[in-house]
Amino acid sequence: MIAAKSKVLAMDPDGKDDRRCLPTSATCFVCGEDNDAGVQTRFYVEDGQVKTELDPKAEHCGYRNVVHGGVVAAVLDECMSWAATYAIGRLCYTADLKLRYLKPVPGDQPIRVAAEVVRANKRLVHATGAVTDASGAVCVRGEGRFVPLSAEETLEVDDYLIYRGGEVRLFDALRQENQPR
Repeated sequence: MIAAKSKVLAMDPDGKDDRRCLPTSATCFVCGEDNDAGVQTRFYVEDGQVKTELDPKAEHCGYRNVVHGGVVAAVLDECMSWAATYAIGRLCYTADLKLRYLKPVPGDQPIRVAAEVVRANKRLVHATGAVTDASGAVCVRGEGRFVPLSAEETLEVDDYLIYRGGEVRLFDALRQENQPR
């Protein structure tokens, strides 16, 4: 198993507990807890952004000590998708994705990924994000457009997401709205 789970801290440095974890899945390449071929990271909401931290392993690298661009793209795409989902309360899929690789992502130090929504309506969500190295230097910038799933599709996926306790329950209001009367 790849031991690359992100280090989601219970408390931030100034002692406030403001990180709220998002659910995971069993099989997703990025957040899948049981996907030994995947990255197995954990996303959380903090300061209005969706974030994750990843301690890359050799399996994530293309060249020695450089995280593979496809792995970086997958993690940044997932982070922006969760930001879109968090903003509108429906799961979203990627309509398009644009990345700008500014410098190699180091494979021998923790990296951080953060994303936020810049605008949204009921049909399309625009998000931006960045990957930074341990020094805070931006390695990759991204932007994407995300399409919301229907309420039924969102709830179907939510049924197989993993909630261990304390995760943000993004779809409870949607579930209540869609209960038979």
